[in-house]
Amino acid sequence: MAFRFSCIQCRSASASPVFLDCRDYFLEKPVRVDYYKCEECGLVQQTPVPTDVAPFYENYPVHKEKSTIFRLMRIWVMGACYFDIKSMSKKDEPTLLIDFGCGDGWFLDASRGRGLDLAGYEMDKNLADRLSKDLRLPVYASEAELLRGCEGRADVVTMHFVLEHLTDINHTFEIVRKLLKPGGIFYFAVPNISSWEARLFGKKWHNLDAPRHISFPEARAINQLAERWRFKTVGRRGVPFPNGVAGSLPVVLFGRFKFPIFLLFLPIGILLSRIFPSGNIAYWLTKLPDSAPQDVSTG
Repeated sequence: MAFRFSCIQCRSASASPVFLDCRDYFLEKPVRVDYYKCEECGLVQQTPVPTDVAPFYENYPVHKEKSTIFRLMRIWVMGACYFDIKSMSKKDEPTLLIDFGCGDGWFLDASRGRGLDLAGYEMDKNLADRLSKDLRLPVYASEAELLRGCEGRADVVTMHFVLEHLTDINHTFEIVRKLLKPGGIFYFAVPNISSWEARLFGKKWHNLDAPRHISFPEARAINQLAERWRFKTVGRRGVPFPNGVAGSLPVVLFGRFKFPIFLLFLPIGILLSRIFPSGNIAYWLTKLPDSAPQDVSTG
């Protein structure tokens, strides 16, 4: 089927196929998607980009409430992927952290009691309202309301495995820039489609998560976004996330994700992700002084 490729990062029209006819092995939604790599900036993205992603998230377990045992296990198993609150220097004035795409709210909950002002953003209004009530914190469901309450006030904006779900990453960088103070930190973690996990498992890689993962930003595309929206990339590192291996093996063996088999392989995933932590990458950016952002062009 003919299509016109348009990179959601640089707007280039040149691309080559990476993974075609990808199934949803996790929730088994009846949809197949293709991923292409932009030849200008290297971004791997779903093509065509869906106009409505809501159906992909029906019965999405990541957004559901979790047990206390699950939350404690997640901190131990996946805590290294998340922003390190202890790395923040103490200030005389309040420090505002915004968790953008806060899911079930566990990171906000774990960050309480550390002398921070906390806020969240989750585009599902019902979920945002529930989290705001349960956490007794502001959780916004509208970007306009988020900006009214927090524009120019945030010291840190975090996105933990969120950026890959978004269809307009330039707009997202623009919103984050508006939220942050000068010198504020933008921290995000994303799956690494160039990792050994992705090469080994291919279309059955759990972190491909078709059709929910729209794109896979890597260093070249992120540096271009940072330059365009006046950020400076100050750090990146691989972070241990065991689900890439533990979630892929059930698909290889049984043709679909099976939670009991995932649990069986979780110790292997934990071990390998700590020895070879390349399946996911965390980036630290800081906001530079105000200047007009560059136009998105095809180069």
